[in-house]
Amino acid sequence: MQGGNDAQRWAGTQFGGCELGDVRRTRRLVKVMTALAHNGGGNLCAANRGLEAAQEGAYRLVRNPAVKAIAIMESGFAATAARVKACRRLLAIDDTTSLSYRHGVSSALGDVGAPVAMTTRGYQVHSTLLVDAERETTEGLVAQTFWCRDDAERGRKHHRKQRAYEEKESYKWQHNAEAMRARLGGKMRDVVAVSDRESDIFDYLQHKREHGERFIVRAAQDRQLWECNESVSERLSRTDKCGEMEIAVPQRGGRRARQARLALRAVTVDVAPPRPYDDDAEPMMVNLVWAMEENAASDDEALSWVLLTTEAVDSDDAICDILRCYGLRWRIEEFHKAWKSGAGVEEQRHQSHDTLQRMAVMLAFVAVRLLQLREVLDNAAAAEAPCTCVLSEAEWKIRLF
Repeated sequence: MQGGNDAQRWAGTQFGGCELGDVRRTRRLVKVMTALAHNGGGNLCAANRGLEAAQEGAYRLVRNPAVKAIAIMESGFAATAARVKACRRLLAIDDTTSLSYRHGVSSALGDVGAPVAMTTRGYQVHSTLLVDAERETTEGLVAQTFWCRDDAERGRKHHRKQRAYEEKESYKWQHNAEAMRARLGGKMRDVVAVSDRESDIFDYLQHKREHGERFIVRAAQDRQLWECNESVSERLSRTDKCGEMEIAVPQRGGRRARQARLALRAVTVDVAPPRPYDDDAEPMMVNLVWAMEENAASDDEALSWVLLTTEAVDSDDAICDILRCYGLRWRIEEFHKAWKSGAGVEEQRHQSHDTLQRMAVMLAFVAVRLLQLREVLDNAAAAEAPCTCVLSEAEWKIRLF
């Protein structure tokens, strides 16, 4: 990134080809995104710095029913797909967050799990963020799904379990994977999906295997192995330790910061389909990596990660790299924080459901840019170079988070 007119160049690259039915709308979108990028997000009044004509044009754009949120998304996703062509290996990190609102438009939104008496409502959003696996840099969003939960589904967990897989909320993992595949094409061979325990879903992982796609997923279930009376945990417990690694555990909440030494174990297994399942269902072959802190001060503090992966586990270096990649999963949480606390997506007060979603989509790409700006600043600091060599004065003064 460069300083000066970088926000304008960024907006032009991301949205200059956006199909909004009229080239004037596209030009206006680029102007609005440039203003939001200069301001680090926020509302349209602040972004346009009191210029009435610019403010009016921005509000007319986001309120225009002909301007579809999906069209803005697709333009940003296409820019990401073009950006990552030269990356040797990519991590597709995805997770879900909720966007909560309490003003007038909230009645048109969905349940976000707040107490019934509260008026807080909003969206569920599942995002897929691409990160360069080697440089560990944020490259951009490649898929994002918005939906509103039905109030009638609250407290009906057992009922939801009876639905077909494609009708469940958990289908979001496969939905984004399919969208990413359509956008990246052959580049998918270089992509490793990285996600936390919520994505430990047999149908989703089997879908990835069937398409020859790679993943690193933290196990949530102690699955049964195929054609043997043994579980994943039992197989790992009798697997010899193959190495060790040390990681820095940051302070978070009531947890103290410390250095943790992890014992490493790895094995290849065939996981049995969950019951009930089709009689002709095939097992799923995966590699297991178990990183266990053996000398923690207490059992409650001890780290223990069991990862399911398609990546090779034939050397200590390969196993350590899998754990490093899984550690980068936290980048999606940083994106959520940048979207909310940095770009201010939950502070928007638009009075239409559609207008609010358009602004949320636009601010999602601003949030990615905030992450990228922070990485530029971090790299400049590491090189002991002034941040003004890469950022304008206005940009380095942005409150990132």
